Amino acid sequence: MVVLLLTYAYTMPGTSLWPSLEWASPTWEGVRLGALRVARLALMIAGLGILLATTVRPRLIYGLYGLARPLVWLGFDRRAFAVRLGLTLDYVEHAPKPARWLDALRAPLPDDAGPDTYTLHTERWQGCDSAVILAGLLGVWIVLA
Repeated sequence: MVVLLLTYAYTMPGTSLWPSLEWASPTWEGVRLGALRVARLALMIAGLGILLATTVRPRLIYGLYGLARPLVWLGFDRRAFAVRLGLTLDYVEHAPKPARWLDALRAPLPDDAGPDTYTLHTERWQGCDSAVILAGLLGVWIVLA
């Protein structure tokens, strides 16, 4: 985040923060825009952290499966996405913790590396789901504006 702030501060044109430094001075506009971007990024990361902390894995996967429905028109296979995501998260949860990352890549997978079938349980649509999605879209619009 510091790099993002500094990049904006030193690359955006505008009024120098310290005019005596001339070309080596960041700009007020760059600092302001950089701080805005850093704040938006921090809010998105905080939101993702809250979502991951309060949602169990199957519900999270089903939520992404449901949200990917409009992408089917573009040829996106949401069933394959949900299965791959579930299997990846299952593998990460049960993977051995080697001392070095290179050892993890070299270690063979156990024979029982994953389930034979992967079942995704459906959730009932509730009225508050629509409100949460609309609030999320409004939040995204505010962040991107």
